Amino acid sequence: MNKAAWSRLSFLKKLNKPLASLKLAVFIILSIAVITAVGTFVEAKYDAQAARKLVYDTWFMYTIMAMLVINLLAVMVDRLPWKKRHAAFVLAHIGIIILLAGAYLTMEFGLDGSMRVGIGESNNLVQTSETDLVVYTSFDGDRYSKTLEQEVDFFKNPPSEKHPYIIPAYEGEIRIVDYKKYVIPSKKVLVGEEGKSGAGLRFQLQNPNVNVIEWLVQRKPGNLATHNFGPAQIHLGPAPEKPRGANEIYLTPEKGGLRYVVFQKDSDKPLKKGFVKEGDVFDPGFKMALSFRVLRFLPNAKEDWEIQTLERPTPLTTAAIKILFEGKENWVLLNDMVKLFTTNSVYLLTYGNRRIDIGFPVKLKKFQVSHYQGTMRAMAYESLVEVPDLGEQVISMNEPLKYKGLTIYQASFQEENGQPVASIFSVNHDPGRFLKYLGSLVLSLGTILLMWFKHLDFKIARKSQRNDGENT
Repeated sequence: MNKAAWSRLSFLKKLNKPLASLKLAVFIILSIAVITAVGTFVEAKYDAQAARKLVYDTWFMYTIMAMLVINLLAVMVDRLPWKKRHAAFVLAHIGIIILLAGAYLTMEFGLDGSMRVGIGESNNLVQTSETDLVVYTSFDGDRYSKTLEQEVDFFKNPPSEKHPYIIPAYEGEIRIVDYKKYVIPSKKVLVGEEGKSGAGLRFQLQNPNVNVIEWLVQRKPGNLATHNFGPAQIHLGPAPEKPRGANEIYLTPEKGGLRYVVFQKDSDKPLKKGFVKEGDVFDPGFKMALSFRVLRFLPNAKEDWEIQTLERPTPLTTAAIKILFEGKENWVLLNDMVKLFTTNSVYLLTYGNRRIDIGFPVKLKKFQVSHYQGTMRAMAYESLVEVPDLGEQVISMNEPLKYKGLTIYQASFQEENGQPVASIFSVNHDPGRFLKYLGSLVLSLGTILLMWFKHLDFKIARKSQRNDGENT
């Protein structure tokens, strides 16, 4: 290297010195340790989502990671020109930088979500943790057009009455004035607006072994609302002309009451027909000897939620937002919707997790679960799925399915009345995986070289000591 090159290199090192300092490295390492400790505490107290949003997916975490990369690069520049013994040091630093690049790629362009597939059903939509607000508008009550689709993160940026989230509408504005991270909802049914709201029915099904009390509310007049309690299905809405091969009771709202039609499984004609009012009881005629009682009937009904706010999440909690529109308040749960009426228009607002189409359907043909002996606790479970171009495939707890860049894991399953009804898959796309593997390999190689150089230095030192001893 000539004198001019040495001069330029010395100047560069002088500028680089603060970035390559040991004090900066210690500060970065301590900061990462503190952030990780706080993240672990938050995850233990709340959940992984809270830790990600409040600690890891934050500007200060990104800043520390950027400072780490700058420090690693600066330290390597500080050692220029590199010599043979710097190989381990350089490889170790490059390995860490490649690992961070892989993690960044995964975070920015990866996919991590869940997919629910009912037994015998297909699904091609993955639900992610990101949340969206979507508003549809209709001027005739039937044809809706999407007028807003906006990503929102109320967990990190919650609205309030003082700082509401405002959605402009053709008539007035929709204001989101509150957000609760963890609530336990309970449904309540109120009297709705005539001509806009469907009917509501609170019924009781009872025999010596069964006592079911539920509400059925039509989304709009003429719609079908259904409650399935296993042996039979209860429908509020128009009855079909022919039975569908199941034990079913259809209750169609009419003036002053409900007209009912009962179908029994394996029968090709109605089992019973009649008319009931609020307070009436009738025997559907099923072999189960059930009695059906109309506890409450509202010709026009609407659903709303009463919420109980908790400080920490539980398996029963969900998030909720409060809507204020034309002086009326409504709570909307995560992955739920609400209809807002004006004189001339209807707004349908949904608040839910984003759903991404993976481009092919996954059909669940069979699901099996085995339990620990003597208990109902699941020991292992697997799904037999059908995927286009692959045919039937088994996804178990230790054997994911890899297809078109996606890895589909068996995550859990859903039960109703003690029987599995759906499989829950975790769907992952990791574009940074190659860089993570490469970074780990380079980092390992650097560590091995570091140990080899240490061993070599030790041998050289011992040989030098022997030579010094022989000379003396």
